[in-house]
Amino acid sequence: MKERDGGRGFALVGGVLLVGVFVLLWDFEILPDGFWWEFFLLWPLWLAAAAANLLLSHWRPRAGSAAALAIVAVTLGAAWWQAAGENRTPILPMDSQTVSVPLDGPVQTMELNLTVSGGVLALGGGAPAGELLVGEFEGMGFPAAQFSGGMRSAGSRRALDFSLLGSWEIPFPPRRTISSGQWNLRLANGVATDLSVAGGATTLDLDLRALNAKSLRVISGGANIEVTLPANAGRTSVDFAGTATRLHITVPAGVAARIELEGGGSSVGIDTARFPSQGEGRYASPDFEKADNRVTISIGAGTGDVSVR
Repeated sequence: MKERDGGRGFALVGGVLLVGVFVLLWDFEILPDGFWWEFFLLWPLWLAAAAANLLLSHWRPRAGSAAALAIVAVTLGAAWWQAAGENRTPILPMDSQTVSVPLDGPVQTMELNLTVSGGVLALGGGAPAGELLVGEFEGMGFPAAQFSGGMRSAGSRRALDFSLLGSWEIPFPPRRTISSGQWNLRLANGVATDLSVAGGATTLDLDLRALNAKSLRVISGGANIEVTLPANAGRTSVDFAGTATRLHITVPAGVAARIELEGGGSSVGIDTARFPSQGEGRYASPDFEKADNRVTISIGAGTGDVSVR
């Protein structure tokens, strides 16, 4: 009896240790996305491991334990192989979603506040006639939870507050993103816009070239940020804060700029032919004060690679 109980205890301890190793592999992001989902789908093999342990333990306890551990190991390996393959089982269903905000009456100015959680946000101009904002989502997720927000009106001004979910995580084993999608937003070109973007999107692609953007504020952590500034918006103020990994800013031809760096970044590349250095992290176009179209750019400390072209 003691030998049989010892064999079962060996199988239990061995199984826990084996799964624990894979939890660590997941935590260090060695395992592919979807591993635990594939492991769950292989539940018949779990039953086979339990059956092998029960049946063989009556003959030889150690043999039952070894067989059960072997089946568990095969299950973990099969889940790894399946999750890494091109035809792996989707963790979440593929989804697409659209959103639109119509122009309800004369709108001269707009305040747009975006909170983005993971994934990719691509924002630009070109909303169809009669629309203040249109957007589409593509990726994996649950439609009901990807978008929320509202609009406030005051005369000819609209204030929009939107929350966009672009990725999904699971809390256990250790938290990790399991899917990612992309939001594409288009704004009305002629409306004077104050834009604020906050959150942890993996990529922000903000093409404001055709927009009448009067201000842009970005507060983001760990993001790859690509920004093209307005080409014909008069005066625009731009403020970047947070801990972005990479920030690349394109200033259209014919637009003057004044740039202030607070603390600099790990790598700074400023086109000093267009924006000569003024010393102490300051750069400016020679014709900044007289230019019809000009932007002031403030970049806070904590940003990684910074470039302005």
